[in-house]
Amino acid sequence: MKPGAPFEERIPLFIRRLAGPLALALAVLVSVALLSALGISTVDVRQHRNYGALAVGIACVLIVTRLLDYLFFDVAFRLRRKTAAPALLRQLIALLIFGICVAILFKVILPDVSLGAVLTTSAIITAVIGLALQDTLGNLFAGLALHLEKTVQVGDMIRHAETFGIVEELSWRAIKLRTVEGNLLLIPNSVAGRDQLEVYPRPGRPIARILHVGLEYDAPPERARAALLAAAAGVPGLAASPEPAVYLKSFDASAITYEVRYWLEDYARYLEVDSRVHERVWYALDRADLKIAYPVIRQHQYAAGKLESPSRRPAIEAAIEHAALFSRLPHEQRQRLVDATGERRYAPGETIVKEGDRSSSMFLIESGSVAVSIRGAMGESRELTVLEAGAAFGEISLLTGEPRTATVRAVAETTLVEIEKDSLAPILREHPQLVSELEATMEERRRHAADQYDASREQSGKAEEPVPLAVRIARFFGL
Repeated sequence: MKPGAPFEERIPLFIRRLAGPLALALAVLVSVALLSALGISTVDVRQHRNYGALAVGIACVLIVTRLLDYLFFDVAFRLRRKTAAPALLRQLIALLIFGICVAILFKVILPDVSLGAVLTTSAIITAVIGLALQDTLGNLFAGLALHLEKTVQVGDMIRHAETFGIVEELSWRAIKLRTVEGNLLLIPNSVAGRDQLEVYPRPGRPIARILHVGLEYDAPPERARAALLAAAAGVPGLAASPEPAVYLKSFDASAITYEVRYWLEDYARYLEVDSRVHERVWYALDRADLKIAYPVIRQHQYAAGKLESPSRRPAIEAAIEHAALFSRLPHEQRQRLVDATGERRYAPGETIVKEGDRSSSMFLIESGSVAVSIRGAMGESRELTVLEAGAAFGEISLLTGEPRTATVRAVAETTLVEIEKDSLAPILREHPQLVSELEATMEERRRHAADQYDASREQSGKAEEPVPLAVRIARFFGL
């Protein structure tokens, strides 16, 4: 008994269970005695029927039913199962015991009365009773099915139509639901068995919630996913496993839509947890300078001149200026190369070039990182190194057209400057002497190559071509 509990809970359970039947039995006894004192007989001498005794007997049967209910379910069931008995089971057992006892009582006190004959005397009465009990019986049998299948348990959270609530009681007639607003909602068992119910067991496996976020098309997907994942991580109320996940869901008319999935330990707290997740997503996107998209018409007004999109030329120019391969080219030739090249963006894990491919271009890493790997003697993939921003790869294929000697994949979201043969060919045709400059740069880069890379190439059986590099460059470009 808790000190701050309501007055009803301070009364022992045994007294609470039997107080009502005892009071009813006492009232029946007093009524029968009062009628006898007033000269009103409750006995039919001619037909040997004692209606007073029948009334007192029914009251006593109710006491016996409540007493057995207390012993079976409040004592024995709790000791054995360590939990409260289902209300529907208690009600059905109580009705069964009460019905059997009343039938025995009728047989003892009114031996000449047949209950079956009374109930089937009139077809009209039977039809009326059947129609009147149609919904009641439907609720009873639907409640039995729900109880036997254990579809819904007390404490579970369910959704009926647009209403969420926690199951407080399962009776023979209805499911008593405490909504998230604090109201009580009764769902008839027949309706629950017929309509669609979403059940969220408590406790049970974590249940997912989904948040759709639309971001502007300028937002790089990798950065957007990272920001959304960081926002969902560590929110109180989320399950430890599975961890939150972010998916690129669709390309819509005015936004790229991302789907954020996170799992709740207790689904009853979904409003609170949803609010926290939404709040953190907003702040995370604000810190990452990623804009939430919404339908809008953008109008740009210019006084005169050609409408130009923002140029990426400075970034391309900086990458080529810092590339060792082109360090010996005159400034004006490097500018021509800048004009003829473009940027390429790759997602994490995406293959940029594959070992053995015949493509004639090289790449300068503007941002991000890439992993370089080769096939070993047994055909296995062997990672050689990871190249960061400022590095270059693919020079041999650009200058000689030879197959790719390694496979390169993006580790993170990576922006590359791709220089193709068609961009470099006009410069070399106009200035054939640059071939020797490129050869010298390549030889210098080879001398400074990592020991691991050289050893791996030897193990994979890739021998050097005996033809000098300058000859191969000139042959490839037709000089």
